[in-house]
Amino acid sequence: MKVAFATRDGEHVNEQLRRAPQLVVFEVTAAGHRLERVSPFEPDGRYGTDERIRAIAGCSIVYVSAIGPSSAARLATRGIRAATAPEGTPIQELLAALRRLLTSPDRLDRSSAAPGRKLSGHG
Repeated sequence: MKVAFATRDGEHVNEQLRRAPQLVVFEVTAAGHRLERVSPFEPDGRYGTDERIRAIAGCSIVYVSAIGPSSAARLATRGIRAATAPEGTPIQELLAALRRLLTSPDRLDRSSAAPGRKLSGHG
């Protein structure tokens, strides 16, 4: 599965979707993960939420520090779930949690992105 992270530094979830200067996308499997792409955005505000959503097309989940209902709904219409993580959560920690989830024998409920993480925009 492809997973995106809203980040300022490429190492932590520390930004909202609409303000993220970077969106990093990883391919995650039970065996591991690999960086697929980094989409940088200029800080001048020229690019909005729609451009960021297009940059993460094909992802199942995007981790953000916060998200509003409008952005969550726009993601949901494209099949992307928004998961909030506490500001500063290491991306590697979330990737490890996702790998554990993928290898868990009781992963029948795929509605959770990772243990202890709040999902937004799903119905």
